[in-house]
Amino acid sequence: MDNDNLINLRIAGSSNPASVAGSAVKNITEGREVSLTAIGAGAVNQMLKAATIARSMVASNGGNLYFTSGFSNEVVNGESKTAMKIFLFSGKF
Repeated sequence: MDNDNLINLRIAGSSNPASVAGSAVKNITEGREVSLTAIGAGAVNQMLKAATIARSMVASNGGNLYFTSGFSNEVVNGESKTAMKIFLFSGKF
């Protein structure tokens, strides 16, 4: 992924999945690549909900949204934590 064109949305357990989905879809339609990052069970839950809502938003306009997942190490307050990431892609594979 081109880091100049990559938008990373950090998700918290209190994040609104519909708002995150709307932001993700807006950035994707503007030609940016989007990743979602979450640390903790609640945040991962909200992230997966957001990805699912984003997929249905794109599908309602005749498109399709795919995603793949992975892990990364993030430094939070000087402490290394394992984060889960979802990378969103539009179009056909």
